[in-house]
Parts: sequence; C-alpha cells; structure tokens
Amino acid sequence: MNIDRIISIPEPRLERAGPELWRVAAIVEGKEVFIESSLPLSARPESVVCPFLLPAMSRHANLEVASPLDSTFKENLAFVRKRAVEWWPQLDAGEVHAPRGTGAPSGSHSGFFYTGGIDSSYVLQQLHTRLRYAVFVEGFDIPLDDTPRLEKARRWLSSTAESCGVEFVAVRTNLREHPFFREVSWGIAHVAALAAITHALGQHVHIMYVAASDVPPPWGSAPDLDAAWSSESIKIENFSAEMTRLERVRSLAQWEPLRGRLRVCWENNSSELNCGFCEKCVRTRMQLFVSGAPDGLDSFPAGFPLPSVIGRLHSVQHDLHGQWLEICASLEDSGLRKKIERALQRRNPPLWTRALGRLKRTAGHAIRQVTALGKDKELP
Repeated sequence: MNIDRIISIPEPRLERAGPELWRVAAIVEGKEVFIESSLPLSARPESVVCPFLLPAMSRHANLEVASPLDSTFKENLAFVRKRAVEWWPQLDAGEVHAPRGTGAPSGSHSGFFYTGGIDSSYVLQQLHTRLRYAVFVEGFDIPLDDTPRLEKARRWLSSTAESCGVEFVAVRTNLREHPFFREVSWGIAHVAALAAITHALGQHVHIMYVAASDVPPPWGSAPDLDAAWSSESIKIENFSAEMTRLERVRSLAQWEPLRGRLRVCWENNSSELNCGFCEKCVRTRMQLFVSGAPDGLDSFPAGFPLPSVIGRLHSVQHDLHGQWLEICASLEDSGLRKKIERALQRRNPPLWTRALGRLKRTAGHAIRQVTALGKDKELP
C-alpha cells in the first residue's frame, strides 16, 4: 500500500507543573498528551513515539519525528511493526522517520507497573528485593476525574508496596483519553502506553517489569513484543509468562501483604475497588477459593456468595475458558462445577445487554463524581 500520510511527532517539552510535579507534554494531531509525576521525568521522544506508532499504522501513515531517536529503539520498532501487521490485519506498516541519536543516560534502578491485581502483585512478591519503584498509572484503568477511586487505589497499592520495601510512585497521564491514541483498542496498545511511561522515567530506571498476561495472541502483550519497546538504555521485560494465572494465585493466596488490598476489577460498578460480581472478580474469587483462600483475601465486598454470582454470569469470553476449566479441574464442589460449566456454555449476551451494562457503569461513575463534589461544597 502506498503511504503518503504523515503524522508529526514533535519534540516533547519538560515543564514544572507544581513545586514537586514534573510534566512531559507534546501536541499530537492537535491535542496535547501529557505525563506527570512527583518523580522527575525526562522529555525523551520515545515517550511520544511509543503510544502513537500503532494508531499511525491504523491510518496507514508514517511517523515523522522531530527529535533524534535512540538507535536501538528505532531498530526494535521494525519488529513491532512486523508483529503488528501479522497479528492485526487492519494495521499497515508505516515507517518511522527520525534523526538517529545516541543512547540517553540510563537510570540505576528497577521498577514495575503495579495495579494491585494478581499478575502485578506476583511480580512484587517475587522481585521486591531487587525493585526500587512500584509505578501506578492514573488515567489508565481508573479515569483521572474519578478522584475517590484513585485515592483509595493509592492507599491500597502504596501500603502493599511499601510493606515490601518498594517505593510507590503515581504517574498521571491523559494518554488514554487522546482521540488519536483511542483509534486502536486498549487490548492492542496497552503495553505501548506503558512503554511511554517507562521512557519518561528513564533517568531513574534501567529496567521496568511488565506483568505477563494470560490472554493468548493476538494481544498487545507478549514477551518478545514487550521487549521490543526497549531502547539502548532502558529495558522492558515481561515477567512470568511461563506460568498460568492460577499458579500465580496459588503463590499469593496466603500472602499477608496483599490481604484487604487485592484490586482486580475493571468494571468499576461500585464505590469499592472490586465490585465482587463481574466476570473478572468472580474468576479471581474462584481461583483464590481453589487455592485455599475462600475469604478472597478480604478484598471483595460481602453479600455476593460465589454460587449466586456464578449463576449470574451472562457468558465467559472464549479466550478465558482455559482459566475456568483450570478452576473446574481443581474444584471438589460438584455443584459449583456444574454452575461454571453452564456459564461456559452460554453464548455472548446480545448487543443491547452489553450496551445496558456500559450505561450502568457510566451512570455509576457519574454518581460517584456528584457525590465527591457534594463533599467539597455545601449543597442548598
């Protein structure tokens, strides 16, 4: 395909957004994207190239980068583009044009991306003696304007990380709201987004660990694909890809630093960080159940017994059937096993049902915001 469209990637600028707040920002396709943190940041062009390469490919466009790129990073992008074309036919291999630069200074520490879920908690459990930073990105799975949930997540995650001797760092970004970035699904682009944060933290870290995913290809995370977002001075490494999620759960089931602070829910249906009844909450609760933690590590709201919530599951995505079958193989309760088997046989719900679920989640988020505003000012 002939590619004549150009996406311009300007040189990012470094700003002080407050007395103890650093900010890296750039205008891409007419909209500002920023990364903020109390930890000093670096304005490296790799931080802007990473998140916008795949969206450029979705437009069959080239990237024209104003700043010199690390030579190793630029070479690695050839593998990213090749893999993207193989896995996602809607993308086309746009090229990256940029001056060739030298490697930027490397930090001396290791870090990892921490969400409080099973996979990233396993990274913390296994590697905490060699880690300096636990990085939580605000604006990825919890929106920047969802202040109550962000504050609670910070409390949970910082308590767990610091109990292991690891420094907790919050990074804020509007990347996921950027219209151009949103042209590619989060499932495809999420590690590219994490790589953007990694390069912005480049003066502190020489290696950042990404928790392995159990979702099979084509998916935005795989050991070789994650590593391909690295540069000469910064290495991004996928951790524990050889293990199943249930194996990680079994390692964490009795881990006291995580008690009361496991966060797995992405549905955001509740004022709690875990709703307790979405598919991911139920799957995690069942994995903990068969691993000897029927209390769910005290991290899920009461009032949703497992037999009831399993019966309420509309369906289970096909690529998650393996995890549920692994649960069944470890389950002694025949009644629960039958409920799971029935859930696996159900087809995906109709579009109107899924649309209603999204509407409920949006309404719940709006209610939380109104409640938060009410706490800040006196209502008539």
